[in-house]
Amino acid sequence: MSAWARPLALLAEVLLIGVLVTVAALPVLTALPAAAAGAVLLRELVDAGRTPTARRFVVLLGQAVRDPVAVVVPLVLLVVGALDVLALLGGLPGASVLGPVIGLALAVVLLVLLRAAARWNPGDRWAVLVTEPSRDWIGYAYLVVALVVAGLVVAQAPAFAVVVPGLLVFAAVAVERR
Repeated sequence: MSAWARPLALLAEVLLIGVLVTVAALPVLTALPAAAAGAVLLRELVDAGRTPTARRFVVLLGQAVRDPVAVVVPLVLLVVGALDVLALLGGLPGASVLGPVIGLALAVVLLVLLRAAARWNPGDRWAVLVTEPSRDWIGYAYLVVALVVAGLVVAQAPAFAVVVPGLLVFAAVAVERR
């Protein structure tokens, strides 16, 4: 492959992973395993030059979803987030104070889960990855910036919502690899 075509191929492969992660994460319960499978594909691409395929993604997704924690954690996050929004909209006493606090806590949990997905390898236990989060605070700051940029990109061009989850996985893998 020529020198000028390789960056375009890398971009296309990352976008493919983004679409695969987005499609697999649509049921929400599979969001964490989808991010983990995408992270493994990205690491294989960078480390071994292995071209990502949908078949390999599905195999990795199946391995990631076997651990019940991978499905329960997104479900709990979704339920707590929905209850938080209902409390804010319903005018529950104390909701104006606790709502933003719970929202911030959910955002922190989301960052921890994104970093755990970036570290996942087939055979790893999700409980271990989630309960032993990275202590790299600068890495979390980088991911916050990535989330803000992703949000701005989607706000300006909603069509990019299809690849943004993959780009966030890409950012998480980059943070773990730095």
